[in-house]
Amino acid sequence: MHKTYIPYFLMYTAYMISSLLLSYYLHQFTVPASSVHREDRSQEYIQSVEPEGNIIVEVQSTPSQSVPPGSQRIAMMQLHLSSDCSADVPVYSISLQRRGMGSNADIDSLYVIHRGVRISRERSISNRDGSVELRLQDFKIPACTAQDLIIAANFSADASPTGQHRLELASIDAGNSSVRIAKSATTMPSISTGTNPVGQIAVEYLSISKSIHYGSRQQIARFRLEADAEDDHEIQSITFTNKGSARDTDVQNVYVEFRNRQISSRVVHLDGNKATLLFDPPIVLQKRQKLSFGLRADIRASRSRTLQFLIEEPSDIISTVARSRQ
Repeated sequence: MHKTYIPYFLMYTAYMISSLLLSYYLHQFTVPASSVHREDRSQEYIQSVEPEGNIIVEVQSTPSQSVPPGSQRIAMMQLHLSSDCSADVPVYSISLQRRGMGSNADIDSLYVIHRGVRISRERSISNRDGSVELRLQDFKIPACTAQDLIIAANFSADASPTGQHRLELASIDAGNSSVRIAKSATTMPSISTGTNPVGQIAVEYLSISKSIHYGSRQQIARFRLEADAEDDHEIQSITFTNKGSARDTDVQNVYVEFRNRQISSRVVHLDGNKATLLFDPPIVLQKRQKLSFGLRADIRASRSRTLQFLIEEPSDIISTVARSRQ
Protein backbone atom coordinates (compact mmCIF):
# COMPACT_ATOMS: atom_id res chain seq x y z
CA MET A 1 0.00 0.00 0.00
CA HIS A 2 1.43 3.36 -1.04
CA LYS A 3 1.90 5.77 1.86
CA THR A 4 1.90 9.52 1.65
CA TYR A 5 4.00 11.74 3.88
CA ILE A 6 3.41 15.02 5.61
CA PRO A 7 6.27 17.48 4.97
CA TYR A 8 8.12 17.70 8.26
CA PHE A 9 9.91 20.98 7.51
CA LEU A 10 6.57 22.82 7.53
CA MET A 11 5.56 21.30 10.84
CA TYR A 12 8.54 21.77 13.10
CA THR A 13 10.76 24.46 11.61
CA ALA A 14 10.49 26.36 14.90
CA TYR A 15 11.87 23.38 16.80
CA MET A 16 14.86 22.75 14.51
CA ILE A 17 16.17 26.31 13.97
CA SER A 18 17.79 26.48 17.38
CA SER A 19 18.69 24.16 20.22
CA LEU A 20 17.42 26.70 22.69
CA LEU A 21 14.24 25.63 24.47
CA LEU A 22 11.65 28.36 24.83
CA SER A 23 9.79 28.55 28.16
CA TYR A 24 6.61 30.47 28.76
CA TYR A 25 5.07 31.08 32.16
CA LEU A 26 1.38 30.65 31.71
CA HIS A 27 0.40 34.13 32.82
CA GLN A 28 2.69 35.48 30.07
CA PHE A 29 2.09 32.77 27.45
CA THR A 30 1.27 34.09 23.99
CA VAL A 31 1.26 32.70 20.49
CA PRO A 32 1.06 34.55 17.21
CA ALA A 33 -2.40 35.86 16.57
CA SER A 34 -4.32 34.51 13.64
CA SER A 35 -7.61 35.33 12.03
CA VAL A 36 -10.26 33.17 13.68
CA HIS A 37 -13.47 35.03 12.88
CA ARG A 38 -15.56 35.42 9.76
CA GLU A 39 -13.80 36.06 6.46
CA ASP A 40 -16.43 38.40 5.03
CA ARG A 41 -18.66 40.49 7.28
CA SER A 42 -19.94 42.95 4.69
CA GLN A 43 -23.63 43.77 4.85
CA GLU A 44 -24.13 42.32 1.36
CA TYR A 45 -22.57 39.02 2.40
CA ILE A 46 -24.66 38.78 5.57
CA GLN A 47 -27.92 39.49 3.77
CA SER A 48 -27.17 37.02 1.00
CA VAL A 49 -26.12 33.95 3.01
CA GLU A 50 -27.36 34.33 6.59
CA PRO A 51 -30.98 33.73 7.57
CA GLU A 52 -32.44 36.00 10.19
CA GLY A 53 -33.02 34.71 13.69
CA ASN A 54 -33.71 36.03 17.16
CA ILE A 55 -31.95 35.42 20.46
CA ILE A 56 -32.61 36.52 24.01
CA VAL A 57 -29.58 36.98 26.26
CA GLU A 58 -29.89 36.68 30.02
CA VAL A 59 -26.96 37.60 32.26
CA GLN A 60 -26.99 35.17 35.18
CA SER A 61 -25.46 35.95 38.54
CA THR A 62 -22.13 34.57 39.69
CA PRO A 63 -21.10 34.90 43.35
CA SER A 64 -18.82 37.65 44.58
CA GLN A 65 -15.51 36.21 45.71
CA SER A 66 -11.90 36.99 46.53
CA VAL A 67 -9.27 35.20 44.43
CA PRO A 68 -5.47 35.04 44.74
CA PRO A 69 -3.36 36.99 42.23
CA GLY A 70 -2.39 34.70 39.37
CA SER A 71 -5.70 32.80 39.43
CA GLN A 72 -7.01 31.48 36.11
CA ARG A 73 -10.41 30.58 34.63
CA ILE A 74 -12.31 32.72 37.14
CA ALA A 75 -15.96 33.07 36.10
CA MET A 76 -16.78 36.77 35.80
CA MET A 77 -20.11 36.51 33.96
CA GLN A 78 -22.48 33.79 32.76
CA LEU A 79 -24.68 34.27 29.69
CA HIS A 80 -27.77 32.24 28.80
CA LEU A 81 -28.56 32.64 25.10
CA SER A 82 -31.82 31.22 23.74
CA SER A 83 -32.82 31.17 20.07
CA ASP A 84 -36.30 31.10 18.60
CA CYS A 85 -37.20 28.56 15.91
CA SER A 86 -36.81 30.79 12.86
CA ALA A 87 -33.12 30.04 12.16
CA ASP A 88 -29.73 29.14 13.60
CA VAL A 89 -28.02 32.22 15.02
CA PRO A 90 -24.24 32.72 14.63
CA VAL A 91 -22.58 34.70 17.41
CA TYR A 92 -19.48 36.53 16.25
CA SER A 93 -18.40 38.60 19.23
CA ILE A 94 -19.25 39.75 22.74
CA SER A 95 -18.40 43.29 23.86
CA LEU A 96 -17.76 43.93 27.55
CA GLN A 97 -16.59 46.68 29.86
CA ARG A 98 -14.64 46.28 33.08
CA ARG A 99 -15.79 48.39 36.03
CA GLY A 100 -14.75 48.74 39.66
CA MET A 101 -11.95 50.00 41.89
CA GLY A 102 -8.90 48.45 40.30
CA SER A 103 -6.59 48.58 37.33
CA ASN A 104 -7.36 47.02 33.96
CA ALA A 105 -3.86 45.53 34.16
CA ASP A 106 -4.91 43.43 37.18
CA ILE A 107 -6.66 41.17 34.66
CA ASP A 108 -4.24 39.48 32.27
CA SER A 109 -6.98 38.33 29.90
CA LEU A 110 -10.67 37.65 29.32
CA TYR A 111 -12.13 34.89 27.15
CA VAL A 112 -15.30 32.87 26.49
CA ILE A 113 -15.87 29.27 27.61
CA HIS A 114 -18.54 26.94 26.21
CA ARG A 115 -19.04 23.51 27.79
CA GLY A 116 -15.67 23.76 29.48
CA VAL A 117 -13.73 24.62 26.30
CA ARG A 118 -12.36 28.05 25.38
CA ILE A 119 -14.04 29.33 22.19
CA SER A 120 -12.36 32.74 21.90
CA ARG A 121 -8.79 33.91 22.01
CA GLU A 122 -7.69 35.47 25.27
CA ARG A 123 -7.79 39.27 25.16
CA SER A 124 -6.22 41.79 27.50
CA ILE A 125 -8.12 44.94 28.47
CA SER A 126 -6.00 47.42 26.56
CA ASN A 127 -8.53 50.25 26.23
CA ARG A 128 -8.39 52.85 28.99
CA ASP A 129 -12.18 52.80 29.40
CA GLY A 130 -12.08 49.06 30.18
CA SER A 131 -13.86 47.99 26.98
CA VAL A 132 -12.91 44.76 25.24
CA GLU A 133 -14.35 42.69 22.38
CA LEU A 134 -14.11 38.89 22.48
CA ARG A 135 -14.44 37.24 19.07
CA LEU A 136 -15.89 33.74 19.09
CA GLN A 137 -14.60 30.88 16.95
CA ASP A 138 -17.29 29.29 14.75
CA PHE A 139 -20.05 29.44 17.36
CA LYS A 140 -23.76 29.36 16.64
CA ILE A 141 -26.97 28.72 18.55
CA PRO A 142 -29.16 26.19 16.70
CA ALA A 143 -32.80 27.16 16.23
CA CYS A 144 -35.10 26.32 19.16
CA THR A 145 -32.20 25.77 21.58
CA ALA A 146 -30.32 27.58 24.34
CA GLN A 147 -26.63 27.69 25.18
CA ASP A 148 -24.69 28.88 28.24
CA LEU A 149 -21.43 30.81 27.94
CA ILE A 150 -19.01 31.84 30.68
CA ILE A 151 -16.84 34.93 30.51
CA ALA A 152 -13.68 33.95 32.39
CA ALA A 153 -10.62 35.88 33.51
CA ASN A 154 -6.97 35.17 34.19
CA PHE A 155 -5.66 37.49 36.91
CA SER A 156 -2.13 38.86 36.91
CA ALA A 157 0.29 37.46 39.47
CA ASP A 158 1.00 41.11 40.31
CA ALA A 159 -2.67 42.11 40.72
CA SER A 160 -3.27 44.67 43.46
CA PRO A 161 -4.70 43.16 46.69
CA THR A 162 -7.16 46.07 46.87
CA GLY A 163 -8.53 45.60 43.35
CA GLN A 164 -12.24 45.05 42.70
CA HIS A 165 -13.50 44.07 39.26
CA ARG A 166 -16.85 43.49 37.62
CA LEU A 167 -18.00 43.21 34.02
CA GLU A 168 -20.87 44.83 32.15
CA LEU A 169 -22.30 43.36 28.96
CA ALA A 170 -22.29 46.06 26.27
CA SER A 171 -23.44 44.22 23.13
CA ILE A 172 -23.43 40.99 21.16
CA ASP A 173 -22.74 40.78 17.43
CA ALA A 174 -25.00 38.12 15.90
CA GLY A 175 -24.83 39.27 12.30
CA ASN A 176 -28.23 39.86 10.74
CA SER A 177 -30.06 38.29 13.68
CA SER A 178 -31.80 40.35 16.33
CA VAL A 179 -30.45 40.30 19.89
CA ARG A 180 -32.42 41.25 22.97
CA ILE A 181 -30.43 41.61 26.20
CA ALA A 182 -32.33 41.27 29.47
CA LYS A 183 -32.15 44.74 31.00
CA SER A 184 -32.39 43.65 34.61
CA ALA A 185 -29.09 41.77 34.94
CA THR A 186 -26.36 43.17 32.72
CA THR A 187 -23.83 43.65 35.57
CA MET A 188 -22.04 41.01 37.62
CA PRO A 189 -20.97 41.14 41.30
CA SER A 190 -17.38 42.17 41.99
CA ILE A 191 -14.36 39.88 42.04
CA SER A 192 -11.63 41.08 44.41
CA THR A 193 -8.00 39.98 44.57
CA GLY A 194 -6.27 38.79 47.72
CA THR A 195 -2.66 39.04 48.85
CA ASN A 196 -0.82 35.72 48.36
CA PRO A 197 -0.29 34.91 44.65
CA VAL A 198 -1.03 31.47 43.31
CA GLY A 199 1.79 29.38 41.81
CA GLN A 200 2.35 29.21 38.07
CA ILE A 201 3.21 26.47 35.57
CA ALA A 202 5.73 26.88 32.76
CA VAL A 203 5.46 25.18 29.37
CA GLU A 204 8.57 24.24 27.38
CA TYR A 205 8.43 22.71 23.90
CA LEU A 206 10.95 19.99 23.06
CA SER A 207 12.16 18.73 19.69
CA ILE A 208 11.07 15.31 18.46
CA SER A 209 13.63 12.77 17.24
CA LYS A 210 11.76 11.38 14.20
CA SER A 211 9.91 12.93 11.30
CA ILE A 212 6.13 12.56 11.27
CA HIS A 213 4.61 10.22 8.67
CA TYR A 214 1.21 8.95 7.64
CA GLY A 215 0.50 6.11 10.07
CA SER A 216 -0.42 5.09 13.61
CA ARG A 217 1.01 6.25 16.94
CA GLN A 218 3.12 9.04 15.51
CA GLN A 219 4.78 11.31 18.07
CA ILE A 220 3.49 14.74 17.04
CA ALA A 221 4.83 16.87 19.93
CA ARG A 222 6.93 16.81 23.08
CA PHE A 223 6.61 19.25 25.94
CA ARG A 224 7.74 19.84 29.50
CA LEU A 225 5.75 21.25 32.42
CA GLU A 226 7.47 22.96 35.33
CA ALA A 227 5.97 24.32 38.55
CA ASP A 228 7.46 27.36 40.25
CA ALA A 229 8.49 27.43 43.91
CA GLU A 230 5.07 28.46 45.22
CA ASP A 231 2.63 25.54 44.92
CA ASP A 232 1.93 21.94 44.00
CA HIS A 233 -0.56 21.41 41.16
CA GLU A 234 -3.01 18.75 40.03
CA ILE A 235 -3.61 18.97 36.28
CA GLN A 236 -7.03 17.74 35.16
CA SER A 237 -6.93 18.48 31.44
CA ILE A 238 -4.98 20.12 28.63
CA THR A 239 -6.35 21.43 25.33
CA PHE A 240 -3.98 21.27 22.37
CA THR A 241 -4.46 23.40 19.25
CA ASN A 242 -2.98 22.54 15.86
CA LYS A 243 -1.60 25.72 14.30
CA GLY A 244 -0.95 23.82 11.07
CA SER A 245 -3.58 22.99 8.44
CA ALA A 246 -4.67 19.48 9.55
CA ARG A 247 -8.26 19.33 10.80
CA ASP A 248 -10.83 16.91 12.22
CA THR A 249 -10.22 13.32 11.01
CA ASP A 250 -6.76 14.18 9.63
CA VAL A 251 -5.50 13.48 13.17
CA GLN A 252 -7.07 10.61 15.15
CA ASN A 253 -6.68 8.83 18.50
CA VAL A 254 -4.77 11.64 20.18
CA TYR A 255 -3.35 11.08 23.66
CA VAL A 256 -0.60 12.17 26.07
CA GLU A 257 2.09 9.71 27.09
CA PHE A 258 4.52 9.76 30.01
CA ARG A 259 7.51 7.41 29.99
CA ASN A 260 6.01 5.48 27.04
CA ARG A 261 2.67 4.97 28.81
CA GLN A 262 -0.68 6.54 27.94
CA ILE A 263 -1.85 8.73 30.83
CA SER A 264 -4.70 10.73 29.30
CA SER A 265 -8.02 10.06 27.68
CA ARG A 266 -7.93 9.33 23.94
CA VAL A 267 -9.64 11.75 21.54
CA VAL A 268 -11.05 9.96 18.47
CA HIS A 269 -10.36 12.92 16.18
CA LEU A 270 -9.74 16.65 16.36
CA ASP A 271 -12.66 18.97 16.98
CA GLY A 272 -11.75 21.38 14.21
CA ASN A 273 -8.13 21.98 15.17
CA LYS A 274 -8.38 21.19 18.90
CA ALA A 275 -8.09 18.17 21.18
CA THR A 276 -8.97 18.31 24.89
CA LEU A 277 -7.35 15.49 26.84
CA LEU A 278 -8.42 14.52 30.36
CA PHE A 279 -6.22 13.08 33.11
CA ASP A 280 -7.76 10.60 35.56
CA PRO A 281 -6.00 10.50 37.95
CA PRO A 282 -4.71 14.06 37.54
CA ILE A 283 -1.07 14.77 36.78
CA VAL A 284 0.60 15.75 40.06
CA LEU A 285 3.21 18.44 39.49
CA GLN A 286 5.02 19.36 42.69
CA LYS A 287 6.62 22.76 43.24
CA ARG A 288 10.00 23.12 41.46
CA GLN A 289 9.32 19.85 39.60
CA LYS A 290 9.80 19.33 35.86
CA LEU A 291 8.03 16.55 33.94
CA SER A 292 8.33 15.75 30.22
CA PHE A 293 5.50 14.33 28.09
CA GLY A 294 4.77 13.25 24.53
CA LEU A 295 1.71 13.73 22.35
CA ARG A 296 0.84 10.86 20.01
CA ALA A 297 -1.78 10.36 17.31
CA ASP A 298 -2.70 8.42 14.19
CA ILE A 299 -1.98 10.59 11.16
CA ARG A 300 -4.50 10.22 8.35
CA ALA A 301 -3.83 13.48 6.55
CA SER A 302 -2.84 14.06 2.95
CA ARG A 303 0.62 15.25 1.93
CA SER A 304 -0.50 18.90 1.94
CA ARG A 305 -1.59 18.98 5.59
CA THR A 306 0.72 20.27 8.32
CA LEU A 307 1.01 19.90 12.10
CA GLN A 308 2.16 22.20 14.88
CA PHE A 309 0.51 21.38 18.19
CA LEU A 310 0.65 23.97 20.96
CA ILE A 311 -1.01 24.80 24.25
CA GLU A 312 -2.42 27.97 22.73
CA GLU A 313 -3.47 29.92 25.82
CA PRO A 314 -2.79 29.78 29.59
CA SER A 315 -6.38 28.76 30.27
CA ASP A 316 -5.95 25.61 28.16
CA ILE A 317 -4.29 23.90 31.13
CA ILE A 318 -6.90 23.25 33.80
CA SER A 319 -5.40 22.55 37.22
CA THR A 320 -6.02 23.03 40.92
CA VAL A 321 -3.46 24.33 43.37
CA ALA A 322 -2.52 22.75 46.69
CA ARG A 323 -1.06 25.54 48.79
CA SER A 324 2.33 24.45 50.15
CA ARG A 325 2.64 24.20 53.93
CA GLN A 326 5.64 25.97 55.44
